[in-house]
Amino acid sequence: MPTLEELLKKHGVTPMENPSSGPRAKLLNQVNRMLTEIENYEDAGDMNADNAKFWWAPQSVNGKRKVTAKYGGRAVDNLSTYVDDSVSAVKSILQSYRAIIEDSDDATWASEEEKRNS
Repeated sequence: MPTLEELLKKHGVTPMENPSSGPRAKLLNQVNRMLTEIENYEDAGDMNADNAKFWWAPQSVNGKRKVTAKYGGRAVDNLSTYVDDSVSAVKSILQSYRAIIEDSDDATWASEEEKRNS
């Protein structure tokens, strides 16, 4: 009989964070939101926007799109890169970011927490 935690993981569901949850949980929640959002996109034009409310830049530059991890309204240092301006490339880097975040713990993000609390 699978546990609830195993079922949540299998189906890609992250329990809703609460304000006291750590940076890893916040980042996982955010990356999963980005992956859910981009799932309905069909081409690069769907990623264009008037503002940068998502992890991908609202416009491409020279055929590349910047993707930056964020939480608490701020970019995460050193977790930003340029990929080809395609939905599949952005989705792929988001999946890579999620794997990195899953392999981390709150201590990994200690400097980010300090930046947000100062």
